[in-house]
Amino acid sequence: MRRRQVLALCGAGIAGLAGCLSDPSGDESPPASGPTATPTGDGTATPTPPATELSVTVDALQPAFVGLNVDAYGMVSEPDSQYLFLGVSVLSGPRPSPSDIVFRFDGDEYGPIRPGEGPDVQREVGSGDGGESGWVLFRLPETGDAGDAALVWPGGEWRPDERLRVRLAAPLPPLSVAEWTVPETVSVGNTVAFEFAVRNRGDLPGRFVGAVNAEGWAPHRPVAILSRRIPPGETESWEVAGEEIELFDDELAQEVGDDEPDITYELLWPGGSEDKSVRVVDG
Repeated sequence: MRRRQVLALCGAGIAGLAGCLSDPSGDESPPASGPTATPTGDGTATPTPPATELSVTVDALQPAFVGLNVDAYGMVSEPDSQYLFLGVSVLSGPRPSPSDIVFRFDGDEYGPIRPGEGPDVQREVGSGDGGESGWVLFRLPETGDAGDAALVWPGGEWRPDERLRVRLAAPLPPLSVAEWTVPETVSVGNTVAFEFAVRNRGDLPGRFVGAVNAEGWAPHRPVAILSRRIPPGETESWEVAGEEIELFDDELAQEVGDDEPDITYELLWPGGSEDKSVRVVDG
């Protein structure tokens, strides 16, 4: 068997926001048939190129993804849309081009999102630039008939399991930020820690996607990406490490402990945004 190839369809700059695999199906595409001989006009036989065999797993289904706009994170989403990340690897045969692969859903076909259609995307796992895991990202309607849903490429297709088809067809579950806690103060040399609680009021699991930016103490900057699977009818709480507070110059030392807000952190998620301030104190 030839060496395992990696399918890199979306280019550099996009990587896995989902964290761990949220809905692994374990499905793989059916084995592709081997080369066959096609008769030519002069009676000779020309070998047909081998069919492509792909291994496909579900990475995440979510309401948005995070884009990096030079000096800050931003939420990338469209109204009435959902975003499907699939892990894809070439097991045998030639690598299909981006224009040859589509996701079939609700009677239409959707091509993968490509670089240049939005800001660069930061993901926590996976890579689309030739690493051990490849992936493709599709923007799909929020709801629709998923009975015939499939990832399709020349010579093959992969069909999601019933669990994913149910989620594709249903509206996105209503997720809300129940609590976001930021410390009032942080000491020089320590790391700011954020605490989150997100509630899922729906009947299906959903993935909360968010980001934290910072302004003050240093130039405007991205701080953290949030990605968490929230079970139906439950509230999930977790902690995320932010940034370490350092003294970059002597002027900052004069602001330590002056009882004035030093840093403003901005939380972004598909449902809105919220700001909270922190004072820097001596360690």
